[in-house]
Amino acid sequence: MPAIIIISVALLAVVLMLIFSDQAAKRRKEKKDWKKDHFHFKNLCETCEAVINDVATMDYNELNLNREERMKRERQQVRLRRATREACLGDAGDRDFLKDYIKEMLTKRLGVDEVTINQVIPFSNPDAMTAVEKFEYLYTLFRREYAFKVFGRMVQAFNWLQPKPVADGRPIYTIDEEDIEEAYNTCEFTGNFDDKLNTVVQRVYETLYGNDVADLVLMDESLDGVSGGVGGRTRVEYNYLEELMVTDSTKTMADRHYDVIYCVYHGRTVRLKFLSFRNEETLQSVVKKIYQFEIKKVLSKKNPILHGTMKNNSRVVVAREPVSDGYVFYVRKFDSADAKHIETLITHLGRGIVITLLEAITRGELNFVVSGDMGSGKTTMLKSLVGYMNPLYTIRTAETSFELNLNNLYPNRNIHCMQERGDVSIYDIITGTKKMDTDIMIVGEVNEPKIAGAYVQVAQSGSRMAVTTLHHKTTEKLIEYLRNALVEEFGINDVNIAEKQIVEIINFDVHTEKDLQGNFFIRRITEIIPSEEKPYPTGQDAARLEYYKRSTDRHFYTLNNIIEFDHDNMQYRVVGNISDYTYNLIAEKAGTAVADQIRYNLSIAMKNVTAFDEGFKSAEQARQDDEQAYETPGNDEYANEYANPYAGFEDIAMDQNEENFMEFELQNGYATPEDYGIGNPDNNNGGN
Repeated sequence: MPAIIIISVALLAVVLMLIFSDQAAKRRKEKKDWKKDHFHFKNLCETCEAVINDVATMDYNELNLNREERMKRERQQVRLRRATREACLGDAGDRDFLKDYIKEMLTKRLGVDEVTINQVIPFSNPDAMTAVEKFEYLYTLFRREYAFKVFGRMVQAFNWLQPKPVADGRPIYTIDEEDIEEAYNTCEFTGNFDDKLNTVVQRVYETLYGNDVADLVLMDESLDGVSGGVGGRTRVEYNYLEELMVTDSTKTMADRHYDVIYCVYHGRTVRLKFLSFRNEETLQSVVKKIYQFEIKKVLSKKNPILHGTMKNNSRVVVAREPVSDGYVFYVRKFDSADAKHIETLITHLGRGIVITLLEAITRGELNFVVSGDMGSGKTTMLKSLVGYMNPLYTIRTAETSFELNLNNLYPNRNIHCMQERGDVSIYDIITGTKKMDTDIMIVGEVNEPKIAGAYVQVAQSGSRMAVTTLHHKTTEKLIEYLRNALVEEFGINDVNIAEKQIVEIINFDVHTEKDLQGNFFIRRITEIIPSEEKPYPTGQDAARLEYYKRSTDRHFYTLNNIIEFDHDNMQYRVVGNISDYTYNLIAEKAGTAVADQIRYNLSIAMKNVTAFDEGFKSAEQARQDDEQAYETPGNDEYANEYANPYAGFEDIAMDQNEENFMEFELQNGYATPEDYGIGNPDNNNGGN
């Protein structure tokens, strides 16, 4: 009996040993598998999100901390909560804070090191990396070297703007996976562990809290705009069986709208084919949160189109069904161009005389309109011309949403920027500026008759100078639109009276364009000259004929194109000179010396349009100028500009000597020989 008990106990011990051994082996395998799966990108994101959520929702009153430590942690908790909500809205501070938090978590709490990082992204095996991972790693390397406008540096380094022909032979701009692969293999920069870690941090951040794969390009300073979901096949057109039948030769047919991301770089629309949101849910998630900065409405079937601004002043528009065929977003940025230096905008042959004329118009306090299509550079041109406005004058801006941001560009000027919000319309803002000590009124865009009428009223009596932008292709249409706005909104019954008011307050139309290759240029600078009222002829027949002429649909103005752009030869040409009407306006505000100078400069440029180009810096030189030279009070340039707002104007042109200037005035009838003492024996200067 004892022997049986002993044998039973021994057998039980063996069985238990086998069971425990098997369980230990399973635990070791599970631990090994956990370590392996722990660094899988999806699992790593889930772990980071769980940790951040725990910290964001933790009640520190339960930890028995002292008051100082509790308040410190609560402040960090509030900052973390805000960052998770608003980092995707364009706040660089929140974005950097959140990325630093994730970076510290990865290295100190989750065990990401130089070995395990290759399990997150296979840096040690580039063939296994995706195009997105390679792009973001390259972006990290370039940001380490250049800090700002990184995408533009990459475009230049890897020559990504080479047009690619499509099936019908016309070129398009795309950056595909092959371009990323070639760039990755030829990049001259070498990365280290910190670069790899920053890439992983960016991937985790954009997946959890950013704007997914579009996050880097959305926040890049060198791009003019980014859009997503615009193109591809929508859910309405989607056919599952058709997709199954897609072959390699027709693979592009399978692109869905969530696969489509475009950017605008230097006026060129570029398809980023290596980027994709991968599914409908991800695109919807980006669209639903990217517009939420300071907006009360929610994107829904009732409000299917919304527009607003991001925290970095980018304009954002989102749309969804039923108005749109899918979820889409458009982000337009206004800080990609160097608006401070006009030399970076006007770069073609003959630029010197163009800049000279624009400066004379602005310094002469003439009212002008910058017209052109959407995306043609109107806003950027207007921002650069503010630099020529008298720095002693106050400037007030009225916009539907902040785009000019002049107070950031000229921080030492008296500038007040306003945008419409809620019940306060842009019309209310424009009329309100009459009581805001306004010298110069700038309306961001006239896009409604009511706004047009308010702009005309301010230009007539509310400011020294009024400037705006419009979308009209011709000056005739521009005047007609403003004329009709006065008739429609302010009850002026006679269109002739309305037209007379328009042409008396608007002096120039500066029309901008961008071609398909992204070249920006001023198509024409047109002078608007009001017609003089002449008395009726004395003869009865002649008077009757003149009456019928005046009774028909005649214009009360004359248009005078002064500068035109020759697109075939990519250069500006001077085709006219300023009229006596404009000459007198400039002379009244800026002095006869300035008016004489611009008239003379234009006459010289008619013969040699490039004669004035030498006096202007190249675009690259302008970019390298000290940005603070003008803005810093106390230096000589700043003091001289305030002492004499027109100082230096005469130095713009090439060398002008008195003899040539005298000859010019005599030939064109702007002076008589007696004015220079020619033929007068009492003149001791011999006529010089």
